[in-house]
Amino acid sequence: MDDSWHSGQSLLHHPNRNIVLFSNPPRTDYSHHQQIHPLAVQQHNHPPFGASTSRNAALVASAEAAPQNECVTAWEPLQLRQEWTIHNFTKALDLATFGTCMRSRNFRDESMPDICWQLCLYPGGKREENSGNVSLFLKMSTTENQREFTVRAEYRFYFLDDTGAARFSNVNTGDFKVKPAKGSHSWGLRNIPRQKVLNCIRSNNSLHIVCQIELVPDFNKLQTHVRREHRIDPIILTKEFLERNHKMFISGEGSDCIVECGNQEFPVHKFVLMAHSDVFRAMFNHKDTLESVESRIRITDFGPETVHQMLTYMYSGGLPEDFSDEQASNLIEISEKYQLDSLKIICQDKLISRLSMANVCSMVTIADIHNADLLMSACIPLVRSHIRQLMASQEWTEMKTNNPRLLNLVLEKVIVISEKNLPTPQQKNLQPPQKRIRLNDMYYHPS
Repeated sequence: MDDSWHSGQSLLHHPNRNIVLFSNPPRTDYSHHQQIHPLAVQQHNHPPFGASTSRNAALVASAEAAPQNECVTAWEPLQLRQEWTIHNFTKALDLATFGTCMRSRNFRDESMPDICWQLCLYPGGKREENSGNVSLFLKMSTTENQREFTVRAEYRFYFLDDTGAARFSNVNTGDFKVKPAKGSHSWGLRNIPRQKVLNCIRSNNSLHIVCQIELVPDFNKLQTHVRREHRIDPIILTKEFLERNHKMFISGEGSDCIVECGNQEFPVHKFVLMAHSDVFRAMFNHKDTLESVESRIRITDFGPETVHQMLTYMYSGGLPEDFSDEQASNLIEISEKYQLDSLKIICQDKLISRLSMANVCSMVTIADIHNADLLMSACIPLVRSHIRQLMASQEWTEMKTNNPRLLNLVLEKVIVISEKNLPTPQQKNLQPPQKRIRLNDMYYHPS
């Protein structure tokens, strides 16, 4: 394996970086602590509700100012992320000799199916001259034995503590070159001081490694489009359309039905309810139903706040900004009752964005009660990554006592994910032969 490397005290000599993944400059010291910030996503700044005049003027101005003879090539750098937890790592530091290698599973991007990535960690150093230090490499290999690949990538290594903070971080750029005869090429760090790694060991005696990669896609597959001479942003039009609908709900103008819940009444429009819910459509299409005769719907099994949020979604396509986790369970339940599948998906998406180790047990319970498959699928990897901490928590103990069926279901899903991450016999055959002793990946298998 061809190893391109630099010591733990300096950066790779690749000054011409053409991609910037984070705003923080590269650091040559490893002792600084920093939180990993998510990648910034470019957003449109839309005008607020009620700014119709300004919005229309902006539409006209954007159309008139459109340049002629202009084309656009849209592309985004490919981004990959691999998280790797190694249990009992202090023991690995004590027992591993130089050359002893631990390897993560292979990972890849669908757009580059012939390229595989893998993390290679040497607790005792890669070579004899690295003894007393830890070596970490990012390896690129290929399943194609006829072609030569060169991939320029920026990669970042992080060691995270129990809070998710980066106790160690390093960023570099390298040209990964794989020839059919060689099989793989690595970039990384040979000499990470042992004490630096010990400072990153978690309370459960594990080392949690994160590797983020950003690389350039195959430019030969990019498409260039001719920009229209006059163009209008469809996002602005869609937003205005939804704003007008929502105003009709707030004002009640032209309403032909009342939704009654508790001591509150909500004037609504039958066609809006029928457009979004097959339950309401059937209710009004049958002329002999009480709701159709009286043009009044009485909801007694949910509170006014839940009903208001459901109606807000029907008119605006979204949820209020103050939507809370506590309201999610009722809102998912009412979406099931009235067959509002999109609302159920939006609720799950809101909860997934707030998912953490502190609330994952309650999220699993919500997902189980309401058959929220998307939410459950998002919870399981988090449970797997923090299984030991969760098993020691009060929430886990309560679930074990009050809902053992759900606990067993979660553990089964965790085991399935762990088994899926193991390489298949075919993948093992595609990997280049190992030159060093390899420690087996350690998975937690609950009894």
